[in-house]
Amino acid sequence: MTPPTDSDTQRIPGRFWVWLFGAAVSLLGDLTMAFAIGWSATRHGGSVAGLILLLAAAPRAVLLLIGGAIGDRYGAPRVLLVSCTAMFLVTAALVPTTRAVGEPVWLLVILALVVGVIDAFFLPSSRSMPRLLVPPEQVPRALASFQVTGVVFAVSGTAVGGVLVNWAGLSAAAAFDAITFGVMIVVLYLLRGTTAPHGSRTTTMFRSIVDGVRAAFGRPLTRALLITMTVAAGLLMPMDALLLPLLARHHHWDAKTAALLIATRSIGVGVVSIRILMRGAFQRPGMVAMLGLLVAAVGFIGLSQVTPLPLTIASAVLSGVGVGTFTGHVLPLLMNSVEREYQSRLQSVIVLCQSLALVVMNPVLGSLADVQSIQITGVCLGIGVAIALIGLVALSRPVLRNARVA
Repeated sequence: MTPPTDSDTQRIPGRFWVWLFGAAVSLLGDLTMAFAIGWSATRHGGSVAGLILLLAAAPRAVLLLIGGAIGDRYGAPRVLLVSCTAMFLVTAALVPTTRAVGEPVWLLVILALVVGVIDAFFLPSSRSMPRLLVPPEQVPRALASFQVTGVVFAVSGTAVGGVLVNWAGLSAAAAFDAITFGVMIVVLYLLRGTTAPHGSRTTTMFRSIVDGVRAAFGRPLTRALLITMTVAAGLLMPMDALLLPLLARHHHWDAKTAALLIATRSIGVGVVSIRILMRGAFQRPGMVAMLGLLVAAVGFIGLSQVTPLPLTIASAVLSGVGVGTFTGHVLPLLMNSVEREYQSRLQSVIVLCQSLALVVMNPVLGSLADVQSIQITGVCLGIGVAIALIGLVALSRPVLRNARVA
């Protein structure tokens, strides 16, 4: 570990904190809504839940590259404003709809598709904002501050989600999510003019997309990071929306306990994020990131073996430490590996890779959890072994072991 450099201790620009406030409030609503959708979907079984989550990922995957190109061309804040307005309208309309018809599978399917389309434009621009608002050397600390704030809101968001779902189901979560998107719309209005469009409007949309993909996969470090993240994402990202709710149902726990599991997992992420925020990045973030996968593997194996709630919570926290170590070091490496004008397109490629992994793995993991001889505990055990192998293979690659943030 290296001591903080001058760049590590410089003050992060105020405009970043304004954006962070809005993003954190929006995240609170998103997590509440995501838990509500996941809990409603798992009521119909693992296979149906996996299918619904697949339908959310599929349109996002199809449209992401277009969303990233539009974000670079017209400016991330402007694209975010349109996306947040759309989500506000959708969640507001969902309240009377669920109160009228309940939470049938067809409504969850439509909701998943609509949210997936909006996310294709929202996510690339949202994820590019830290790189656009702070200098390159401040990216690790900016991302860590977002993760720390995100952990606080994740704990409260999943707790709020559990309470709201127990109280009034999906309609209460939708109303709360609409309020948080309203706050984000106000924040984006205040941020107008703080970042300019950073891509070129002289090229065609197709050429802009091709240039973004080339920037992402044309460099050895970026390519290796993307491949590793994609493979890991298919196993790690279903945890909150699919795996932990199914595990809670397997142990006959209620929605509040499932929310507690998801929230405590986030604490593990927060521990790592606070360390990065306070002390800066590790000297060899590539190696540290892959060691994080090994820690996450131990947590997943623990989830597959223990039954008492306190031990399950401890395993969830440990998995969170591993995931936080991995993402907290991989994402800054990725952001700084390409130029500023490619940030939204890079983020679209990252989210596309993750979405494609989810399209495959959500229904696979959900279906395996329904197999009597495997169940959700067997799925967690398999994920733990697979994640450990991914980490060991990645550590054998010099381009990853020797990577530096800046």
